[in-house]
Amino acid sequence: MTMTEVSQVYVGYLVESRKDWSLNIEQGVLVIQQNRIVFRAKVSELEYVLEKYNVARNDVTVLSSSQFLMPGLIDTHIHASQFPNAGLALELPLLDWLEKYTFPTEAKFSRPEFSVEVYNRCVRATLDSGTTTAAYFATIHRESSEILAKVCLQLGQRAFVGKVCMDRNSPDYYVEKTEESLAETQAFVNKISELGGSLVNPIITPRFVPSCSRLLMSELGRIAKEKNLHIQTHLSENKKEVEWVRELESDCQTYAQVYEKCGLLTRKTILAHAVHLSDQELETIREYNSGVSHCPNSNFSLKSGVCDVRRMKNKGVKVGLGTDCSGGYSSSIINSMRLSVLASNSIKLSKELGLGEGAGEGEGEGEGEGSEYIPLDYADSVYLATLGGAQLLDMEENLGSLEPGKLADFLLVDMQGKRETTPFGHESIQNFVHKFVFLGDDRNIVLVVVDGKIVKDIRNMQNI
Repeated sequence: MTMTEVSQVYVGYLVESRKDWSLNIEQGVLVIQQNRIVFRAKVSELEYVLEKYNVARNDVTVLSSSQFLMPGLIDTHIHASQFPNAGLALELPLLDWLEKYTFPTEAKFSRPEFSVEVYNRCVRATLDSGTTTAAYFATIHRESSEILAKVCLQLGQRAFVGKVCMDRNSPDYYVEKTEESLAETQAFVNKISELGGSLVNPIITPRFVPSCSRLLMSELGRIAKEKNLHIQTHLSENKKEVEWVRELESDCQTYAQVYEKCGLLTRKTILAHAVHLSDQELETIREYNSGVSHCPNSNFSLKSGVCDVRRMKNKGVKVGLGTDCSGGYSSSIINSMRLSVLASNSIKLSKELGLGEGAGEGEGEGEGEGSEYIPLDYADSVYLATLGGAQLLDMEENLGSLEPGKLADFLLVDMQGKRETTPFGHESIQNFVHKFVFLGDDRNIVLVVVDGKIVKDIRNMQNI
């Protein structure tokens, strides 16, 4: 270690997910240098750690009995441009909602000053709620999309930012010509790459099949392949949308096959929603190692359906969580965590009551034929918001847990942040995590660290 490598040492409960979706909770010591977790040890090894990393006892951060560290939360699907509509306009189904509310709002981002205000508020709000990594849809406007990327850099959030592409079946005031969309996307990719660093990256963003021609999608697939870029889009969110795609792309057997033919299914592809998928589509997604961003708030709010995450897990499909703001009324991924459990509970209830379809196409496979359906629980939701999101982004080697070698993206959670979560004295650390999932909000997140840098700090802590 050189003299310039200052170490941060934390002592307390460490909470993270294992690859089997179970929780791993232990008391330990975590050492951060620059932007990486470099060492992890038992509390009994603290003296060894202090000597090894030349850290004074007064410089060690000791968590209180109501606090724990956990990996940063990952939002794999959020529309930053829809932030002004959060909590509004949810009386309509998807396609009507897009036409009446969403497209008019997104069209306003032709004005850079509007973009600056909205994007600063959106990124700050998501950081405050613990989102250390976000996959953002911007709008069709290149300049405002670049503004979003710059805001993420300035505020310190890890992000994938996409300039939205759409060249058909869109309003006259909010649509691109095919060549224009491709040229602006290429220019956007080049610009974001010039910003430097690894914190913010471009992501190829065809909105969804109804608004993108086959030529546009195929060329976007080519750009993604040439530059090894991530891809994000929507898939099978709403039944009318699925029917529309069948009419538009009659040579394809399934919605997912359209993306497959256009070269848009890769190990770096995020497919948002995926509520109404056949077994064939799940198999196609698994074969390409693409994955699904589960957006339970939006699926409920826009009345799109209920995505069966348990079924996807059993099929070997990668799954993370998304807020889908503003289809989802909250931009906090903690809200998505708790609603992922409620969505799964609703599937179980539907099956038990014999209410018919409860999980889109191919229902009935949540735990294998003939077995009882086991809904997701709070521990599963932690996985989806952390390690699951990292796997979906093809960044499992760098994000999603508190293992040495991974990037230093983590949260310090304090259960004394609000009256509802303040301990009564009988709770275990498992109880704390459980309560955080169902009751927690930005007040409980007192410290947010991204890439080794503190981007939020409201601590009132004591040192050793």
